[in-house]
Amino acid sequence: MNELDRQQALLRSLWARDDGASLAGVVDEQGARLLRGWQAYQANGGASAERALAQRCPTVQALLGEASFAALSRAFWHAQPPQRGDLAEFGEALPGFIEASEQLADVPYLADCARLDGLVAGCEQAADAVCDTASLGLLAEVDPAALSLMLVPAVALLSSAWPVASLWLAHRPGDAAAAHLDAAREGLAEGRGEHALVWRDGWRARVQPIAEADARWTQALLDGRPLSEALDRAGGGFAFEPWLLQAVQHGWVAAVRRL
Repeated sequence: MNELDRQQALLRSLWARDDGASLAGVVDEQGARLLRGWQAYQANGGASAERALAQRCPTVQALLGEASFAALSRAFWHAQPPQRGDLAEFGEALPGFIEASEQLADVPYLADCARLDGLVAGCEQAADAVCDTASLGLLAEVDPAALSLMLVPAVALLSSAWPVASLWLAHRPGDAAAAHLDAAREGLAEGRGEHALVWRDGWRARVQPIAEADARWTQALLDGRPLSEALDRAGGGFAFEPWLLQAVQHGWVAAVRRL
């Protein structure tokens, strides 16, 4: 058996939680020495998973507390071990894992908080893009049915039945955190959801709640729909010109393209 086979056998043993029993004959160590080595690898793997998830999902960690988050991380690591070597991508399936957990049923908003944390992580890793300002002239020249407005890769949207934007903002440093926490508590008490817009300002992601009409508009753009259809989806409560000014200022727009 070569070294790669031995490493794969070790990973299977760790995920099976078999105390190293399946490694008999695979590695030189036996008995108590094998068990101690296996336990060390298991502890290291669980700690690595916890660190990776804490970096990806800081809001979830803040809501659960460190001890409960550590238990969640280790349970997730065993249930859905990393499929790639880059632990920065570990955690994509965490929202579904949280939703399926009976122990977390009393925090029904936690899965969407994990989704928003994931969008934030993806936003900060997204490719850079610069607005093609010359293409904006097409807006005054071409029928909206023949145009699409492309957003930069760092823009994302999460529409949730829970006040996820306020929850995310409440757990960021700054003087406004208390006000956002009050808004989150009020939203939870009233059963009011939020649309969370995510984008990057420099190297850091930003999140803000947006109105229903703006969310319908943004989702249509993310879906690549024609400009005319996006405007129809947004409805009468949406004002295009103020949105475009804000979008260009914040760097949301990549380009306007002919269909």
